[in-house]
Formats: sequence, C-alpha cells, structure tokens
Amino acid sequence: MHMYMSSKNVAIQRTVYDALAREKRSGESFTELLARLLAQKGTADEVRGAWGNRGLSENLRRLTQIRLGKGGKHR
Repeated sequence: MHMYMSSKNVAIQRTVYDALAREKRSGESFTELLARLLAQKGTADEVRGAWGNRGLSENLRRLTQIRLGKGGKHR
C-alpha cells in the first residue's frame, strides 16, 4: 500500500498517454509506471541527451517503429 502525500495533474498529448498505457503493467498505477520507467531509463536529462534535441512526438514515433521492428536506425 502506498501513501501519497500530494498529487499533481500533468497535461500530456494523447499519443504519449497511449504509449504509457501500453507500457503499464496489470495493477500498476501511472505513478508506479513512471517511477519504474525513470529508474530503468535514468534521469530525464540522461534520456534527453541520448535522443538529442528532437521533439517528444518524433522520439515516440521512432521508439514505436523500433519496437515494431520498422527501422531502428539511430541518428
């Protein structure tokens, strides 16, 4: 059982929400999902550095293509 001291609302694009929902495990909250992903992937600065200055939509599109095996060529 988790006790949350406070909460924040965050506005995200529908495509980002859909991508997060696909990553979410059964019974896992979005807070738990984000904490897990951040722990696995490093800090936002590390991730941003790995992907360069491309926009979030472009990075999500590329990640989806890579996961589906439709072109994993990194620039």
